[in-house]
Formats: sequence, structure tokens, C-alpha cells
Amino acid sequence: MKNSIIIAAIFMVVQINVHATLGARPDHQLLLSGPHLIKDAALSLEWTRDANLAKTLCQSGDPLWKSFDPTRIPGSTGRSASEICAQEGRMNWYEANAWLDHLNTNRYLGYSNWRMPQISYQDSSCSEQVTLEATGETVALGSGCMTGEPGNLKSALNDYQNSFANLEEQLFWSGTELTTDSRLVGVFGVRNDWQDAEDKSSDLLPVWPVHSL
Repeated sequence: MKNSIIIAAIFMVVQINVHATLGARPDHQLLLSGPHLIKDAALSLEWTRDANLAKTLCQSGDPLWKSFDPTRIPGSTGRSASEICAQEGRMNWYEANAWLDHLNTNRYLGYSNWRMPQISYQDSSCSEQVTLEATGETVALGSGCMTGEPGNLKSALNDYQNSFANLEEQLFWSGTELTTDSRLVGVFGVRNDWQDAEDKSSDLLPVWPVHSL
């Protein structure tokens, strides 16, 4: 009788542990925050759930996009908003910064601190540690990079597959400039899990807005 009680107690403990594990919240600490944002509680920031907001707003003829004039931006390509829209919202880095300034001026979703995500070039989790010949600086590139702000987003991707828009196999601008070469700035991919550096002026990429809480 005593043995039966002990076995039943052990079985109950095992059941409780299994249920606790299955019901545990993922350790990436990302939560949906209303219809437009996803919150990273660990880093105290929020991402738009639309990874290429400019594309969506321009294609829908949203007044916020229509009031954006990129033609006079220092360092821009000189393209109009309609020309950028024709290229699915892809901009050079200077145009992308101006677009974020426009979101801030208009307090998009009630916030005025929209910016580009930050990556880390001193990230030991990256697959490649590259030494630049010109300066001798070692920078972290490649796949598996988890130290920068996109890291938690990568780990949460399987849990929120259907919660994002415009999250294709593509790279996005970051706000992390390469300190030894002012022409270059960091770029990152989430679905394709990649980190690299691109030219601020000649490359055209989408920008994924994020803001700190």
C-alpha cells in the first residue's frame, strides 16, 4: 500500500513537471503588443510587426507615406517617394533615416523614438570573425549572430511565423556603423539569419522600425 502511494506521488510530480515545461513561456521574452507591434521584454523595445512598413504604407496610398519627401535628403538617391514605392520601399541608408525621422515627426503609433535596430560587430556567436586588411579590425559577420537586437527576434521566429508581414529572405538596415569605414553600415537578416555590412549610398534595402520602451 505504501509503495502504491509513493509511486502515485512520483507519477503526479512527473505530470506536474511535464505540464509546467509544456506551458512555459519561451525564453526569448517576446510578446505580441496589439495589432502592430511585438515587444521584446528582455531588451525593453518594440518592433513593428510589418518588417517593411514603408512598402505597405506606400502601396496602400497611406497619407503618412504621401507626406514623405525624400528628394532633398542629404546623401539620398534623389528619388521621389513614388519611385521608392516602385522598388517596394527599398531605400539607401540616408533615405531610411529620413523615413524614420518622418515617423517620429508624425508620432507613428504614438511614439517619437523610432530608429533602426542595433547589431554587434563584437559578437562571438557569429559564424565568421573577419579581419579588415585596411585597419586590422576584427568584425563579426555571417550566420548565428545573437548578441545584437535582432537576436531575440530570430529565436522567436518559429513562435510568431504568422504574426509578421513582409518578412522575406532579405536583409535590413541597422543603425550600427562600421567605425573604421564611414561608408559602411551593418545589415541583418532574420529569416535568412545573416549579418553583414553594406554601402550606405549605393545599396537599397528595407528598414525595419524599432523603438525603445
